[in-house]
Amino acid sequence: MIIDFHTHLDFYSDEQLHSELKNFCGTIIAASVNEKSYLKNRQIAKWASENAKNCHIIPTFGIHPNAADENAPLLDDPQIIKRFQSYLDQSPIIGEIGMDFCWSECKAQNQEKVFRFFLDYCNKNHKACVIHTKDAEAQIADILTDYPNAKPIIHWYDGPEDIFREFIRRGYPQTFGVETIRSAHVQNLLKLTPPHLLLAETDNPDSEIWLGGTRNDLALIQKVYQDLADLLKIPLPELEKQIEENARTFLGRKLGKFSLTPPLS
Repeated sequence: MIIDFHTHLDFYSDEQLHSELKNFCGTIIAASVNEKSYLKNRQIAKWASENAKNCHIIPTFGIHPNAADENAPLLDDPQIIKRFQSYLDQSPIIGEIGMDFCWSECKAQNQEKVFRFFLDYCNKNHKACVIHTKDAEAQIADILTDYPNAKPIIHWYDGPEDIFREFIRRGYPQTFGVETIRSAHVQNLLKLTPPHLLLAETDNPDSEIWLGGTRNDLALIQKVYQDLADLLKIPLPELEKQIEENARTFLGRKLGKFSLTPPLS
């Protein structure tokens, strides 16, 4: 089973997405950046369950650090918190959440408020969460110590090696994607990653093109798998088996079957 552990399916046009989903064989974790994004990803997952027999989509609820300023004030509203709680309960894992002091223009205090809201839920429910760390690695490493029962999965890490080593020491899984083949630093991090903490992603549809490539098709994950296998000097089937075993550790039965309920209004 091919597993793309981090995409943004709601960023695609419906026409491209529907065409490619029908031919995709595997599981796609559809990260969300806000409430609207999550509801769209649920619609995509429902469509795929009815029209793409070999494709399994798992939509996950999260608020990206780029959306922190508009969402932080909402977390003071009990009605909105109740609605968000229902999304969190539906979501097998949580994401994309985190902090970003490189590209995000949102205030640091709002980013931290939103991040801690999700971590508090994950901590209480022993739930996995996919975390964006760009240029906030040290702060995130410190904040995560306040939530020992949350289960962080670090998305596309390319920061300082010492913090990466600390994340590995704590047992945090790591996703590697389209930058890996282009970056000696990320390749070094890949080689420092124990096999049982390894996952693969594309961050489709924008990341490969942002890095100078030309592809944003769903099958790009197959190239990522091959690149990782080549860099690690292991057979591709061995890598596929390892990543599937790892994903099942974090998702359990939900990797093979996801029960859809109607999106809430």
